[in-house]
Amino acid sequence: MSLLNKISIVVITLIIITFVYFQLKDAPFYATKQTSSSNEEERVKIGVSPKSKPTVKKQFETEQTIPLEEGTKGRSSKKVSPITVSVKKGDTLMAILSGAGASKEQAAQLISHIRKVYDLRNLPIGRIIYITMSDKQLIKVSFSPSFDFEIVASLQENKSFKAEKKKIKLAVEDRVFRGVITQSLYQTALELKLPLNMLIGLIRIFSFDVDFQREIQRGDRFSLLFNVYRDEQNKVVHNGTVKWASMNLSGKKLEYAAYENKSGLKDYYDRNGKSVKKTLMRTPIDGARLSSRYGKRRHPILGYSKMHKGVDFAAPKGVPIMAAGDGIIEYIGRNGAYGKYIRIRHNSVYKTAYAHLSRFRKGLRKRHRVKQGSTIGYVGSTGRSTGPHLHYEVIKHGRQTNPMSVRLPSGEKLKGDDLIKLKQSWAEVDKRLNKTALTIVN
Repeated sequence: MSLLNKISIVVITLIIITFVYFQLKDAPFYATKQTSSSNEEERVKIGVSPKSKPTVKKQFETEQTIPLEEGTKGRSSKKVSPITVSVKKGDTLMAILSGAGASKEQAAQLISHIRKVYDLRNLPIGRIIYITMSDKQLIKVSFSPSFDFEIVASLQENKSFKAEKKKIKLAVEDRVFRGVITQSLYQTALELKLPLNMLIGLIRIFSFDVDFQREIQRGDRFSLLFNVYRDEQNKVVHNGTVKWASMNLSGKKLEYAAYENKSGLKDYYDRNGKSVKKTLMRTPIDGARLSSRYGKRRHPILGYSKMHKGVDFAAPKGVPIMAAGDGIIEYIGRNGAYGKYIRIRHNSVYKTAYAHLSRFRKGLRKRHRVKQGSTIGYVGSTGRSTGPHLHYEVIKHGRQTNPMSVRLPSGEKLKGDDLIKLKQSWAEVDKRLNKTALTIVN
């Protein structure tokens, strides 16, 4: 065979091999293997590409998936765990339900039924909403706006929703709490694990009588009576209001009990029917430290001695400031070195002023009437100030006077039938102090 023939044969062979390769390179091939649990064959399809690693896709020819609605009649009997959503500022129930996957039509239907039993504008921030969905169907929604009741809306057989306001079964018991002050009232209360709202209640009751910066000493005692509410798991879910409170300061005893008078007003009274409230509160801020007293002092910014015509309470920025008494706002706005400033006229004799606020309570205006203890603004450092604090002044007959020493007129004193009923109320308090009562609230 000549050399030319040999070359021709090699060329033809290469052409044939190349043709076969390109015909078969993308073609799948199948391997079969027996499964260990049955005689069914599992076919594995392997696609080969020269530029990538093999990828495996399994096809099980004998496996079948039956849709849930084909295997059950009506709603699924499968147990579905609810979705939990915490309500945030600006949230609406429609937005929450839509975010959980509910259709707008179903969400709107459910909301219309809930509105019949509860005002959704009062949906509390931080509360948990439980949402049950099944196959993209809204089944149930529940939440507890308060510790003693819950709202439940559930899908009925007729595809409509039923909403109910249900009372939560609770046990209520009296708790008497007693403490001996070791460092400060606040520190002692924390160490003894007194609930914070009870501590705030105690301070507010005695803020008319007690200068918490100067009059509290080690060894002084405090006591209070309040309700606690327990659920069926015996867990405390709520602390009620203070029913009775007592302080023994350097041997001097002060005590007050809650009572609702014939006008329907709730207040605290001593055993003789005298209200705890005075014309003005000495400390219109909770838990603050008296940082500067009334009198002549070296000004921290100006650098020279100057009369300080009020008292300063150091507190973090944003702490609420209360109106020291009932009255009408005479001035609200910026006032030179005072920064953001409020002045309240209480009567023909007394006014109070509050300076260096970070902001005012929303909606307050000049000539607005405010109640004693209501929030009027928040601690700040506006104006001529070295740090966050409240500058507080008491103005008597047009002149600033020392808020810590001014003699304040007493509040209401009960007479007649109200006084008789108060005496009966005190007898009941004394009984409760001597025993622990347990009743069931339906």
